[in-house]
Amino acid sequence: MNLPESKTMTSMFEGDDPLPPGTTSVAKVTCMDVVMGRGSGTQNHCGNVTYRKLVFLNKELYATSSKFDKLKISKAIVRAVREKGGHFLEMKDKLYFDIGDKRAWDKTSQALREGQTEIRKRLEQEEARWKESKSSLQSDGSSKVAQYKQIISDHRFLDYSKQVLESLYNPSSSAAVNLPTTESTPGVHTPEAVQHACGPNCPHARRRETLNKASADLFAIQQAIRGREPS
Repeated sequence: MNLPESKTMTSMFEGDDPLPPGTTSVAKVTCMDVVMGRGSGTQNHCGNVTYRKLVFLNKELYATSSKFDKLKISKAIVRAVREKGGHFLEMKDKLYFDIGDKRAWDKTSQALREGQTEIRKRLEQEEARWKESKSSLQSDGSSKVAQYKQIISDHRFLDYSKQVLESLYNPSSSAAVNLPTTESTPGVHTPEAVQHACGPNCPHARRRETLNKASADLFAIQQAIRGREPS
């Protein structure tokens, strides 16, 4: 997969002004959009399901990061969604308006913080087991934590989120995310389905169970990111 080279983290987060809240309503809510609100309708919206999985697959990276870098991960997730054509929407007077970057960053940070105690504990246990037995080696010979630290060191937060998001929408284009397909989610991976608004029978709204089985292949993500770098 060949994606355009991202801006550096410095220019992306320090040089760009945050997108303000929208004053014009969005004509159509699509599967690229994340919709604020509660209830099964909102939670099962195709864009929300994918967003939750994107956040989930960033939680270990978030747990490994310093306080200084944590906000960059939140911003990278929001930026990845927007670069895919998505919005962060809230309904007002039966119309949908974008909530803007600052609220989207806050919402994403809140979602990333959930379950961090358990995640850090699990990562510590996995790292200890790796050091003791070396039985959990990744393809490049480094531990999971070491690979996360490499992403942090290289400031590739946006590239990581873009790679994961692209893999969630188009699993056949990358090995970065292991996303199984089941008979109960027909057509869930077709790019054409992603482009249209989600109706009551939208197949993407039924993929929560499938997405919950996904896992990130850090080595594949690293390889895909490096493959986009100019030679």
